[in-house]
Amino acid sequence: MKRIFSRTLGALAGTGIALVVAAPPAAAADDTFQLAAGSATAYGTYQLMMSIPERPVPPVAVDGTLAVNHRGRCAVVQIAYNGPADGIEWRTVNSLCGRGRTTFQGRADHLRGGFLPSLRLCAGRTMAQAERGDRCDVHAPASQS
Repeated sequence: MKRIFSRTLGALAGTGIALVVAAPPAAAADDTFQLAAGSATAYGTYQLMMSIPERPVPPVAVDGTLAVNHRGRCAVVQIAYNGPADGIEWRTVNSLCGRGRTTFQGRADHLRGGFLPSLRLCAGRTMAQAERGDRCDVHAPASQS
């Protein structure tokens, strides 16, 4: 099989036909997370993405599931981003009130200094209370090497 491929590639190159191989953005590394705050849980994967200059994508992807196990509670999944004056701000990726389960996907850039953004799960009686971030579990991804 290798010979046939080599001969075909050589024939294409000899005739001046360009062979272009394109691939969609792919994950370079994975990190799993599992968070719990109050009656809520979140779990999933944290990936580094590669992109091509023609179609850039944010380099960090978070995919997971958020579950709330109590009828009168709310939960939010948030990802860190660079705020003003070198501070860290939290952006809500997904939220859920009441018993149930939902999936979420978040994309982000690296933080200042090349660090991967943290992810947190916060719970509260209302959505506003959960977004305030008083009762949270934080996932700090493994540092890049």
